[in-house]
Amino acid sequence: MLVFLLWASLFLSSLQEQNGQDAPGVQLSGPQNVSVDYDLKDQRISVTWEDDPSSSRVPDKLIYDVEVLLTVNMTEVHSEAVDVRPTLTSRKYHWSWTSALPLECTSHSVRLRSRYQNYTSQWSPLQSITGSASSHPQVFPRSSVVQVDSNFTFCCILGPGQRLEYMKYNNILMNTTHIIDQSYAMVVHMQSPSPPSCINVYCNSPLYGTCVYVGYPPGDRNLVCETRDLESVECHWDTGRPTNLTKQRMTRYHLNGRACPNRTVSNCYQTVRVDQGERNWTLTARNPLGTLELRDTADLKKRVRLLAPMEVVASGVNASVQWQWERPQYHILLMVCQVQLNHSGHIDMRNYSGIGLRSVVLHGLAPAQTYTVQVCCGLKQHFWKWGDWSEGSTFKTEEDIPEALDVWMQIEGNQTIILWKPLTVNQSHGQIKDYEVTWGRQETIVHPPQNDFLISDRSTASFEEGVRYTLSIFACTPGAPELWERREGYVKECLPKGQIQRLAAEQHGSDTVLISWTGIPPENQTAFIHGYIIYYFDTSHPSSMRIFNVTTDEPGAKNLTGIPVSSYRFIVKALTSVGEGGDSSPVFLQMNPQTDQLIPVIIISLGSAACLLTLVTILCYRNWKCVKENLHPEIPKPVWKEEWLTPLQGTGRQILYVDPCQPSEIDIVCNREQSGEAVLDNNAGKGALTNTNSDVPALHGYYNQLLSKTTSGHFTFSPHTMGSPSSQLSGTVIQNPSYNLEVQASLDMGQSVGYEPDMNSFSCPNPEPHNAMSYVPVETDSWGYKFQYHIEDSSPLQE
Repeated sequence: MLVFLLWASLFLSSLQEQNGQDAPGVQLSGPQNVSVDYDLKDQRISVTWEDDPSSSRVPDKLIYDVEVLLTVNMTEVHSEAVDVRPTLTSRKYHWSWTSALPLECTSHSVRLRSRYQNYTSQWSPLQSITGSASSHPQVFPRSSVVQVDSNFTFCCILGPGQRLEYMKYNNILMNTTHIIDQSYAMVVHMQSPSPPSCINVYCNSPLYGTCVYVGYPPGDRNLVCETRDLESVECHWDTGRPTNLTKQRMTRYHLNGRACPNRTVSNCYQTVRVDQGERNWTLTARNPLGTLELRDTADLKKRVRLLAPMEVVASGVNASVQWQWERPQYHILLMVCQVQLNHSGHIDMRNYSGIGLRSVVLHGLAPAQTYTVQVCCGLKQHFWKWGDWSEGSTFKTEEDIPEALDVWMQIEGNQTIILWKPLTVNQSHGQIKDYEVTWGRQETIVHPPQNDFLISDRSTASFEEGVRYTLSIFACTPGAPELWERREGYVKECLPKGQIQRLAAEQHGSDTVLISWTGIPPENQTAFIHGYIIYYFDTSHPSSMRIFNVTTDEPGAKNLTGIPVSSYRFIVKALTSVGEGGDSSPVFLQMNPQTDQLIPVIIISLGSAACLLTLVTILCYRNWKCVKENLHPEIPKPVWKEEWLTPLQGTGRQILYVDPCQPSEIDIVCNREQSGEAVLDNNAGKGALTNTNSDVPALHGYYNQLLSKTTSGHFTFSPHTMGSPSSQLSGTVIQNPSYNLEVQASLDMGQSVGYEPDMNSFSCPNPEPHNAMSYVPVETDSWGYKFQYHIEDSSPLQE
């Protein structure tokens, strides 16, 4: 019993291990068309193969065993089982493997076999990759890029008869392992990144070696995308840890699949449309050690970071700060601006808002002081970030009346000594040129410079209408006079004499106009301006006047919407307590239709046409047989029966029978000059009517037998009347009554042809007195042609 069990076990084992043995209904013929390729740069072996068609009958997944061997001693260095699922459509597979040992160190071989359950196929033939050989020591791989804190294998290949003395990494002696023959390997742990240059690796001598770059994969993070100019996107990110890889190994960046400019480090620009709503932005960072993707989602209309204002200038006691924008698109944006004042180390921040803000007035500045002003702005409606600061502009405020002196009087006998404390820079409000001491009982002191008055409790001074005055009220105290209040005003306001400057009108969009202007200069203002009034009307309808009010809190710009396409006249007036004045010069604007509104219509139309065309194409494709039968039916070719000449009893004529068709008519008449004999040369079984006119297609006929001894030479052929063709041959002898005739080309109606019934020629000769040939065109129908061939011969019959 024990022996029986042993034999049964061996028998079953042999069945299971038998190569090429088939499971019920399964045939394992092994992989087909095995191909091995390699990449020395990445030290990668790639294998492709195909299934045998019989493998498609495997009901479950199929397994392929892949082995990589050292060719010299057939030592296995790697094996792997690859699961595949055969299908009817795709039987080609791919497998790759990266070798830790450089492929140049020694030859490698690859083989495969298929396996299903316990059944395996035979191994495929070995596919080998040959290693390198040299007469002097060489170190592989060449110029590799390795990640920090990883192990890496180098090998040294010696020339014939040479022996290994040492291998060094960064001038450090390393342990080595003998691989085979003249090949040695060492494993290095990369503990730290390499310097900007590579690290040297060599064996036996510094003359024989290579170098390696050690660094990090990309470590970028925190991608943020925004727009600066409303025409492009700017994405910036944190670069993270340095990769220590330079030149061609440095990190390359792509934004949404488009390469960023070379030398890109932390930001990337692309021209885009800003009005596309929320979009995804993907940054791809790639270097030889890895690839990283960063993503951000943003609506650029809500992520506007303005550029720095340009040409910032300021002047005056109450300084007027003005600047310009590099981008005209900024002029219609509702923005908030931050003005920073720096005076003697003290920083004062002030905020202002408006559409396309380009100027502000700074109040409360100290006279005769030096200030440095900077401006930055951001959107007010969708505030994202403050823009860039402008360059600093330094200005000095105008001088003003100095503050009151702290005065003491000391009387010594008949002499009075007057003492006062010198004013500081902030108190003097300018440069003190001299001091004036007045002694007496004068109760009113008036000093007229710069329209500033010191008024006592008596209205003795004279004022002009429409002139702005600054009134400073001081209290007379036992000590120095004290300033109680300072005001600006008019004794009487008058209609503005100056004119509103720089009125401009620009079209924005299909029905929006931006109106901008510059106010009346302060020196020309004869009243306080409480606002502005915009008047405009259609020039073709002057009575259609419309009015818009603008307060002084708003900037000198206004968007007017709902304006149809036409020609308009605009004017702006200043509103004061005494009425309207300061009329600007009128400006005219022709509104034009915006072509950008046609783009969606065109796109929708093209899309609809494409969809309709696609639908029609699909329907025609699916019903192609029906379409072809109705629009392009097949035209049957003429078919000639094998026996087409049938003798009639007692008539001496032969009738040609052909299948019915409807060809066009062609009548040909040709006279034969030769001695009563009409002969058609078949040229080895084939005769032909040859067209001598290059503009007329040739009409060929194929014959199996010569026609000889034609007496009257009269022959009529009318395929148009296939049911009852007529042919008259007088004294004709036909050696073979059954032969085939094939018409291969049609004749061009109205052209003449020549025919010469000669044994060696297929063209007609020139007409002579006793031999005439004419070509008679007839009406052509839609199915083919009909022709008549007529030969008349007046010569006597020759034997």
